[in-house]
Amino acid sequence: MLKDRIDTIVKKIAPEMIELRRKIHEHPELAFEEHRTAALVADSLKGMGIEPKTGIGKTGVVGMIKGSRNGATIGIRADLDALPILEATNLPFASKVAGKMHACGHDAHTVIALGVAKVLNELRAEVPGTVKFIFQPAEETLAGAKAMIDDGVLENPKLDMILGYHNWPQVDAGKVGYLPNVVMASSDAFDLTITGKPGHAAHPHTAIDPIVAAAHLVTLLQSIVSREVAPAVPSVLTIGQIQGGTARNVIAGSVLMKGTVRTLDAAASGQIETSMRRILDGVCPGLRVSYKLDWQRLAPVLRNNKDILAPTLDAAREILGDDHVVPLAAPSMGSEDFAWFAEQVPAAHLRIGSRIDGLECQVHNANYDCNDLAIPTGIRAIAYAAVKLLEQRAKA
Repeated sequence: MLKDRIDTIVKKIAPEMIELRRKIHEHPELAFEEHRTAALVADSLKGMGIEPKTGIGKTGVVGMIKGSRNGATIGIRADLDALPILEATNLPFASKVAGKMHACGHDAHTVIALGVAKVLNELRAEVPGTVKFIFQPAEETLAGAKAMIDDGVLENPKLDMILGYHNWPQVDAGKVGYLPNVVMASSDAFDLTITGKPGHAAHPHTAIDPIVAAAHLVTLLQSIVSREVAPAVPSVLTIGQIQGGTARNVIAGSVLMKGTVRTLDAAASGQIETSMRRILDGVCPGLRVSYKLDWQRLAPVLRNNKDILAPTLDAAREILGDDHVVPLAAPSMGSEDFAWFAEQVPAAHLRIGSRIDGLECQVHNANYDCNDLAIPTGIRAIAYAAVKLLEQRAKA
């Protein structure tokens, strides 16, 4: 049976994939700086006889496997980048680059995709179509997916469907988790500049203080979510940075406020932006300041396509076991730019369990580590699902 052959190959390659993940972990690279990682991916694909395309979306890599029969094209996406975090794990393969760390498991994601490539390359005769492997840069800045799409990654050949995944420390290793519809929140970023009139701290009446205005606005803007968005629509407005002033006895001329808006409802982000501009238009004149608001849509809501998710879960249950495919309680308010792919191509996104017993950690933390078992689990689930999805299309 196909799943037994996949299991045999995965058992053979798992040690190599785990070691490769550790090699990547030692040399983390930030968004659009993934030159070393991209080269490693390209060399790995070449070693399988797969000719890679590099420089897609700046530092992205694409490889393709054409099966023995013509058919649909499925994408498998993995992310490459790390985070600007000083690692505190004391692992023997900890980051060798000060201030940079694979604190989100993209090193594991990369080798899962390479492992799937190894499996399906060996089983080309069983693949009724084409598998396109998309190694994406800059997920952490939510910029890499759009960069690759702009460079044509969805074309030549055109993708008919795509699979994504993320390791998840909240799920036991050896299992995969899923959500039936919405998976992760949209993310919008805003830069709000408040401009007043500088002056001496001893003579505030001769100045217009933008810091005081900013303090009022921090409170006022929070009322948008609490009083204007329906309580049943999860939404978060966070101001994460305030920059203003040069000395304790000087009234600043301007203040820069940076923040994010996240929601599980596509319409809510537009509503929040409209409300923010209304508040600014009304309040800033009363505070005698002017404002400039720059708004950027970083990622839409990530939503699973039910026609892709259902057979993906069936395949995962068949190869991992029913009790190893678990529903998750709620979507995450975090964001994932895989959503740009899912907005244009029918998609499914899984959570690969990565919990390490005795280690309390979340992604984006200095003590984060990924359970090695997540790698063979992810390879088995994604490889088998890819073939099953292609077989389903071939029969349609």
